[in-house]
Amino acid sequence: MRGQPQAASARLPATLPGRRWSGWLEQTRERRRRTRVEQLETIERLQSEQRRARRTGEYTPNVRLW
Repeated sequence: MRGQPQAASARLPATLPGRRWSGWLEQTRERRRRTRVEQLETIERLQSEQRRARRTGEYTPNVRLW
């Protein structure tokens, strides 16, 4: 195999050090977790604003009659 060009090109490419599959998975999971937390915070904030508006009488339901 030493002198055959086909064998040299058939080898697997060397892996690059640094980012590995597990690192990519961790970053993806963390990004998804942050997105979920932001969504939940937004939902909670909007619900609390709606509750406050109902208590103060500012809330008017969006009812459309056709």
